[in-house]
Amino acid sequence: MPRAKKAAPVAPESEFEAPSVASVAPSAINAIAFSRLRRAPENVRQTDIAPDVESLADDIAAHGLLQSLIGYVWNKRVPDTSAIFIVGGGRRLQALQLLRERGAIGDDFAVPVLIRPKDEAIELSLSENLARRDMNPADEFTAFAALLLPGTLSPSDLAKRFGFTERYVKQRLRFAGLHPDVFNALREGKISIEFATEYAKTTDQQLQHDVFRAMQRGPAYNRDNIWNLRSALSSKQLTEDSAIFQFIDRATYEAEGGGYVEDLFAKSDDEDGGRRLDKGHLAREIATRCLSFQGDQRILPVAKRDHPSVVGFVLSPDLVLGGKASAPHGFVEVTGGWNGALNRNVDIKECWKRADKLEALIHIVVGIEREQANADDDDGSELAYVAAYDRARFFVARDMVKQVLPPKESISYGGPQLTPEQQAAQELDRHARLWAARLAGPSFAGTPFEGKVFYADYWLRTNERRPGDPFDAPRVPAYDLRVFITDEEIEANMEAGRARAIAERDAVAAARAEKEASRQAQADAEAQAFADKLAAIRALPAPPAVIMAAAYAEDAPAPWFLWASGDYFDLPEDDDDAENAEGLEGIDEIADSMAVIGDFYVTIEDYRAAIAPAVEGEAA
Repeated sequence: MPRAKKAAPVAPESEFEAPSVASVAPSAINAIAFSRLRRAPENVRQTDIAPDVESLADDIAAHGLLQSLIGYVWNKRVPDTSAIFIVGGGRRLQALQLLRERGAIGDDFAVPVLIRPKDEAIELSLSENLARRDMNPADEFTAFAALLLPGTLSPSDLAKRFGFTERYVKQRLRFAGLHPDVFNALREGKISIEFATEYAKTTDQQLQHDVFRAMQRGPAYNRDNIWNLRSALSSKQLTEDSAIFQFIDRATYEAEGGGYVEDLFAKSDDEDGGRRLDKGHLAREIATRCLSFQGDQRILPVAKRDHPSVVGFVLSPDLVLGGKASAPHGFVEVTGGWNGALNRNVDIKECWKRADKLEALIHIVVGIEREQANADDDDGSELAYVAAYDRARFFVARDMVKQVLPPKESISYGGPQLTPEQQAAQELDRHARLWAARLAGPSFAGTPFEGKVFYADYWLRTNERRPGDPFDAPRVPAYDLRVFITDEEIEANMEAGRARAIAERDAVAAARAEKEASRQAQADAEAQAFADKLAAIRALPAPPAVIMAAAYAEDAPAPWFLWASGDYFDLPEDDDDAENAEGLEGIDEIADSMAVIGDFYVTIEDYRAAIAPAVEGEAA
């Protein structure tokens, strides 16, 4: 039996540039065998199978195909046998495929197809589908973009041909240029046309993608909020009026490839914020270069003149002063305003003065700010954006921050302050009243609730009323079990309640003392073990080749290797990565820097022999 021939692979149209064959009339309706029909990649309807295909297939089976399809010849060299790509009538083609699967028609079933040149066929398909109200917007946008691909039509030409405004056509082309993830979300109905419009206001696909992913990862209420989307896009998209663009040189931005985005979706009542930049990242790169240069050459000398202990600067992450900045290693941020940890308002000017007096090392924050008006030399010109350092905050070395900040203030809520003894007596009275209320409540012994009662609220509430009482009835004390207790019942149980409260207090104190004694005993044992190990090491005639030690008690000891210099490093001297090893200067620094000392080995061979079983176990 001869082997069946494989179907020829579909090649790009660009591979077949031969002129049209005269036997294929450009406007003729031809009867084409069903087996030759293929859905064209340019078909303006790219959404999933239509829901009414089955009913359409039944109608075609009963009455025949009443409307021809629209297509073009794929391989113009062999028009009589070439596949025909269908660009108009995709739903009818789906119905015919369903009939073929049912066995109602065969591969030789004659299908009427209007054959046109490729570009004209796509245009006809768009015209046909634009008249239908159920067309997916994504298909319409794709169709407009497909009509421009040959390069023979402009947005103005399309507008005239289809009776739209040029602005309408440009909007559709902007939608077609959305990032694929955003565009597919529109096609699948995951986002609305309103959301797609917000994304289409920028041509930066990377920005569209970043914001789209961030919105999708967030909670549902965030994904469905158009204001959150607008805020996310506007915070990352620059305009001509933004501080960053006003700071840099426009000619430099344009010379390095920067351009502007036409606002195709602005309404008459929209605020004018200037044209959007199509390369916001380029504007930020230029601003970063300028800020770094000015920070070194101009800002740092000025800051050192004002504060001699300034040693460096960091750039504000968003390049504009006021945003949060990351502290350099070993430094802590000092800011003005309310400080919750200190329970007071911090005067940043006083912090600067203390830092200067202490000669504390300082890093400043450099960024862009609006030029300050100066009455002495104000010529009336518009204030520019300039590089400056933030005087409302700075970074100071960690070991100096407590001396730079003002002292902590104690919280006072007014009235006389209680002594520790008075506070303890007050707490005891509160617990006694709580226990009295519990003892006045019903007993749950012998009921399904025995052992399951949970007193969630340790504060008696006095604003509760019993079910059925009028709204203005006197309130009664209650706790979370909603067991209502009268004041008389509480007073009758106060003596027993106080006894229980005292017992509870003493039990808690004893438990804390026992826990502290156990912790202290463990600390003493660890300290003694450390001292014993250190004494054994010092008693050796020569320093050991390997010492197992860790900087924190909760960490497992790790090896420190003796090098020829007499220092210990966390890698052997012959290790390929030894140049990156961290070191300690001899046994004395190990004693000072380490919290735990474990085993030690006189020679490197002893260490390798000791760890060999563990290594073999891991390999197995």
